Amino acid sequence: MWLERPRLFTQTSIWRFTIIFTLIVLLICSGILAVVYQLTLGEQKNQLEQNVRVTATSFVDLANASKMNANDFSQIIAERSQRSNHLILMLTADDTNIGNLAHFASEVSIYPQIQRFAIVATDAQGEPTLKLVVSTRIVTRFGELTVGLFDENLQLEKTFLTTSIVTLIGASFITLLVGLLFNWRVLQRVKKIGELTAEVKAGHLKKRLPISRQHDEYDIIAVQINEMLDDIDELVHSVASVTDNIAHDLRTPLTRIRMNIDSHRCADDSGADAQLWRDSLLAELDQLIDTFEAMLELSRLEKGVQLISKTNCHLERICLDVLDLVEPLAEEKNLSLTVVITNPAEIKGDANLLFRAIYNVIQNAIKYTPDGGQVKLALEGGCLTIADNGEGIPNEEFSRVFQRLYRLDKSRSSEGFGMGLAIVKAIIEWHEGTISISDNKPGLLVKIRLEK
Repeated sequence: MWLERPRLFTQTSIWRFTIIFTLIVLLICSGILAVVYQLTLGEQKNQLEQNVRVTATSFVDLANASKMNANDFSQIIAERSQRSNHLILMLTADDTNIGNLAHFASEVSIYPQIQRFAIVATDAQGEPTLKLVVSTRIVTRFGELTVGLFDENLQLEKTFLTTSIVTLIGASFITLLVGLLFNWRVLQRVKKIGELTAEVKAGHLKKRLPISRQHDEYDIIAVQINEMLDDIDELVHSVASVTDNIAHDLRTPLTRIRMNIDSHRCADDSGADAQLWRDSLLAELDQLIDTFEAMLELSRLEKGVQLISKTNCHLERICLDVLDLVEPLAEEKNLSLTVVITNPAEIKGDANLLFRAIYNVIQNAIKYTPDGGQVKLALEGGCLTIADNGEGIPNEEFSRVFQRLYRLDKSRSSEGFGMGLAIVKAIIEWHEGTISISDNKPGLLVKIRLEK
């Protein structure tokens, strides 16, 4: 698998984020360690340098005393250097060195500058050891005096440096390890998506991604992919259903056309019988043409090809015009046609298309309502309901009646080509509205909601 190759494993965005995050962690840790060093060892170093300057100043004052002479000053230096284990003194006068340094450190800076240098000293066991001296050099009337103090923090600095390096290495290792784990986890979930797409590509449209209990962003993506696959599966079944419906609806008229042509190809084309079969043939062809015209019209409606700009439409006027047109149809079946209009709304849209949509719904209600039944139209604001007390349709068919070329089996023998409600839905959706069907117990209830 491509996910198992190390080169691609290190090219993921998670891995790049891990590297960047590791660098940020190192910078943060380095900054924290620098602050800790400055507040602890750095402050101790500054304090030590200040102590050296104070000590040097005290010897300057001592040398400048009026009663002080060279012998007394040399004796004081010798005594102080012998009594102290931390103070370094060396007086150079007339090529003579007095103090606890074996030789004069010429690299020592002149006061108030501070200089550090290493010396070999003897510890309590008499063993030589290397120590760091913080010192400065002052010029007195009795000679040059080097003043210094042992820097006891040298070992602490080494320990701090070692600890800091180990800390930075540990932080880098931990962040990289955590990044690898996250990278592996993410790649496993991406791998599932890749395997799913491969299976879907192979034709297994029923496969879906698992949803974990974490409800993270990958679960959101998985839900969206599953919904997309559901839509694709529904579209595939819809295409198959449309194909079956086309084959079912067009087979009968095509068979009739063929039979008529076959039965009359050798007959005399004159007379009433010839005119009758020609009329029948034209009727069958007209039905085929109407079917394809309805399919093309639905496609244009769904794509918005033939639609004009929206204008102000009065729903009350449209409904009344529709009722005027369908009233003769209701009278033929002795139906009770009632209308209730409350606070009619004015919407933006195409009045002709809205007229056609409402007309198709009411015509269907009249068509499938038995003689002596009732059809009711109610308009309240932008909500329009058409109810009848006919036979209705099964609940499982509610979502399928809006498919193109779909008709209930019991209506296959009746006139029509199953495009009416599909066109109605396309018109309503173009007006940014919704249409739904529910059971009227008995009959059917169609609700159309249009935005004002």
